[in-house]
Amino acid sequence: MAFYFDAASRFDLSPQPLDELISSGQALSRSDGSGRTLLHHACEQGHEGAVRALVEAGCSVEAQDCDGRTPLHLACLNVGRASARGNDHLAIVRFLEESNASATTPDRFGRLPLSCLPDEAKRVGRNTGSMRGPALAATRVMTGSPADPAAMGGVAGAVAAHTR
Repeated sequence: MAFYFDAASRFDLSPQPLDELISSGQALSRSDGSGRTLLHHACEQGHEGAVRALVEAGCSVEAQDCDGRTPLHLACLNVGRASARGNDHLAIVRFLEESNASATTPDRFGRLPLSCLPDEAKRVGRNTGSMRGPALAATRVMTGSPADPAAMGGVAGAVAAHTR
C-alpha cells in the first residue's frame, strides 16, 4: 500500500507511477491510516502536477483526513516548508479554490484552511508590521485581494473577507 501513496508523495521523482495508477482504473479515493488520500499527499508535498491530475481524474477536493483536514488545509499548512519535496503550495491553493474547494471547512480543531498558514501569517495584527514572502502571497491567494492582510485587521480580517 505504501507504493500507492508514494505515487503522489514522490511525484517529483517521476510522474509515471501516478499516471499509471490513474489510467489503471483503481479507486483513487483510498485513504491511509491517517485518513489521507492521494490528493492529501500530493498537496502536502507541494506537487501541483499531481494535484491537477488527481482532481481531473475525479478525486474529491473535500475529502477529510482523521483530523478533518482537507487537501486545502494541507496546502496552506505547508506553504514555505523547506522539507516538502515540491514547492508549488501556493499554486495548489489557487487551483483548489478554482476547483471549488471550500475555504470554510473547519478541521476537528476548528481551524479553517487559512488559519493553517505559517506562523508568520498568524502574527500579523494592528501592532505588527506587514507579513512578507510565502505567507503574504498565500493570504493574497486565499482572500483574492492584493491588499496586505494587516490592513484588513490581520488574518482574522482576511478570513472574514474571504468567507463572505
